[in-house]
Amino acid sequence: MRKLLTVITSVILLSSCKQTDTKNIQNKETTKKDSIKIENSSQTVQSNSDLLEQFSKNKNEVIHKLKTLSNKEANALYEKYSEENTALVQQIAEKEAGVLDKFYYEDEANKKAVKLLGEKLSKHQLEFSEIGEGYVEIDPVHDFYYQIFKDYVTNDYKDYLYLVSEESKSLYSADAGLVISFKDLGDRIISWENFMTKYPDSNLIASVKEQYKNYQMDYLVGQDNTPTAERATDENYIYPENIQEFNRFMKKYPKSPTVPLINLFMENFKNENIFDLLRAEQDKL
Repeated sequence: MRKLLTVITSVILLSSCKQTDTKNIQNKETTKKDSIKIENSSQTVQSNSDLLEQFSKNKNEVIHKLKTLSNKEANALYEKYSEENTALVQQIAEKEAGVLDKFYYEDEANKKAVKLLGEKLSKHQLEFSEIGEGYVEIDPVHDFYYQIFKDYVTNDYKDYLYLVSEESKSLYSADAGLVISFKDLGDRIISWENFMTKYPDSNLIASVKEQYKNYQMDYLVGQDNTPTAERATDENYIYPENIQEFNRFMKKYPKSPTVPLINLFMENFKNENIFDLLRAEQDKL
């Protein structure tokens, strides 16, 4: 789930770049101290400590700058900062690839190296993210962006960052299967439906809707290792626990746009083209 913030932010930049005027931000960057300079792959960095210090320096500069900006300018700064920050964190992870690759090793030397790196990351509000299949990444703590921007951005961005921070508390999926329960996934769907209803004109709508549709598809069909229906035998059927969850959802949220999709799935889950049927219905939303 930590990928969520990165994916949505990238789409936000595409959908809102024509709508958000960032010239005011640039005009206020009158000194070198006020500008945000993110180290990138074309620059020479001597050590991972330098990258970590740059990470914290950038954060502090953003916090200082936010005090001078309007809400809409703060939105634009969030988009720019989160994109650049993602690139910087990736550099940090690349520098520590040797330790991350041995995260699950049981020998004392590697366990010590992992522990020391974890302590170092913690000082900069970074942490390990175990994403399954033996892979480990580095990410900001779950509420990193929310805590920085919540008092400065517009309400839609504030609510968006809060929802993302809550979802980022736990891993969403790993090893081709859901980690959270289908009930929790259903509740996530409702949270984003409420968001889109509350902020229909938000610059975030296009990107939020894309992730929302992914949630719907996972809720209805599942993932490879956590499917909602048995299709390996001649007697195909929806698992009883998923039927129970679908019924719970429809009873609790009868007006949800997801209800027609649930009915469509339950009536046509044996159809080889069920994915296409669901996507066609989603496009009507």
